[in-house]
Amino acid sequence: MEKRALIAVLLSLLIWMLWFYLFPPQEKKPAVQDKKVKVEQTVEIKKPELKQLSKFLELSRLQEDVTVDSHYYKAVLSNHGAACVSFIDKTRNIELVVNKSKYIARGIFDFPVHVTTGEFLLSTESDYTNWKLQKEAGSIRFFTGAIVQNNPLHITKTFTFDEKGQFFTMSFSITNNGKNKFSFPEGRLIYSPSDFLGPSMDFNNSYNELNSIYYLDDDFEKARKGSGFFSKHEDIKQINGVVKWAGIMSRYYLLIMIPQGFQGSGVVYDNREHTGFRTGIIVPVKPLNSGEKIEHIFKVYVGPKNKDKLLAVDKQIGDAADVSKWIEPIRDFMMWCLLGINKLLGNLGWSLVIFSLLTKIMFLPLTKRSTESMKKMQELNPVIQELREKYKDKPDVLNKKIMEVYKKNKVNPMGGCLPLLLQMPFFFALYSALINSVDLWQAPFILWIKDLSLPDTVFTISGFNINILPIVMTATTYLQQKMSTGEASQQQKMLLFMPLIFIVIFWNMPSGLVLYWIMQNVLQIAHQMIVNRKPKTEK
Repeated sequence: MEKRALIAVLLSLLIWMLWFYLFPPQEKKPAVQDKKVKVEQTVEIKKPELKQLSKFLELSRLQEDVTVDSHYYKAVLSNHGAACVSFIDKTRNIELVVNKSKYIARGIFDFPVHVTTGEFLLSTESDYTNWKLQKEAGSIRFFTGAIVQNNPLHITKTFTFDEKGQFFTMSFSITNNGKNKFSFPEGRLIYSPSDFLGPSMDFNNSYNELNSIYYLDDDFEKARKGSGFFSKHEDIKQINGVVKWAGIMSRYYLLIMIPQGFQGSGVVYDNREHTGFRTGIIVPVKPLNSGEKIEHIFKVYVGPKNKDKLLAVDKQIGDAADVSKWIEPIRDFMMWCLLGINKLLGNLGWSLVIFSLLTKIMFLPLTKRSTESMKKMQELNPVIQELREKYKDKPDVLNKKIMEVYKKNKVNPMGGCLPLLLQMPFFFALYSALINSVDLWQAPFILWIKDLSLPDTVFTISGFNINILPIVMTATTYLQQKMSTGEASQQQKMLLFMPLIFIVIFWNMPSGLVLYWIMQNVLQIAHQMIVNRKPKTEK
């Protein structure tokens, strides 16, 4: 029975790991009954509506650029589209504006305002004009004119920067310059930040995908392009509800627009396959009398997925760090250790090796008990086999006798699973760190391992990546399991089954994570060799 129990526990654990890997959980807060229920709806856009209703008027013949240099970032603003054409994270010297990516020609931070859903879909760089530019103390103002349904409007976008904070403020104002009352075509405006967010990477890699993000009805949501198994693919998705903020997420960075003094009534995002990841906040607006103006202000965060930095800007955007509250403390501890060790070694790969050794030492007492328990289990196998032959027709008696043997020899049948269970929190925390922390981006190790945040691909055959570390990890996993479980037939089947599952799960994982697991296997093998050299206990 002990073998079957061990096999069942390990299979359950592996299935759980595979499920977690394929379908990562999203933290949900308890539902509040007095809130509106979110309703996801498909917005059907008729062909005649797919056109620009707004005709911008070119007010400046010259293109002008303005550079803003703060403590955290350096930005270049252009009057061509009133956009941010360069945005550099100064702490790491990383450019976040992506040019000529696979999905979009120019991923500038344009912060457009759309009067219709059709404009939201059709907004392209070719629609930009040279706005007029006006510099003021601490702010840069862009303004232009537009004709919407034969009615003249005056549109202003103002960037206001904070030299010490990791955010800036965007204010939009629209004035009715016509003689008559003007009603917006859909009774709403759509504000959005950008189509794309850097840094520039291999976006074909599944870890480097971008997402639309928003906080709707007290829930953080992360949307991916595509459709479900039973739903029809649509070009645009709209979700109604109370929106506190929205933006775009890359692997390491966030671009978030936070309404100030108001809330949106829904979000809309571009769901087409070969376009950007534009995400908009829907804001209802009333008709404007002649000369009347409406204004909306947003606080904008552009920075890494760091919870402390997010909370320093606004308490309600902390969830955008996208880290489980159970994993976060361990992940922060691991990052603190890794970066601390890296200050001494200057190589995050060797820092991972040292960290693996330290965690092994920390859990050595529990690991020692576990390996000794597994050794006793192997020594008791002949006794257990005799009992099974003797009581094969009496399963209840057999179970009782087996438990008496375990109790007499002070053996815990589940003790052998302890080392694997102990590694799980560190495994998931390290996975989160390697996926979300920009500090580990492009960190090299040795030889062919150039980036610990990506698989250690040495070459590709017909589009299939050949990785070395997962093969090494599989071999060490097999050897470690063989040394600890003995030669019983059922255990031998498990020896063949587990590495096959592991190599599938780990094949495309970050090489840093696979390196950590290899080190844990190697250290466990060394420990098992020491335990196996001890004399057998007397029966």
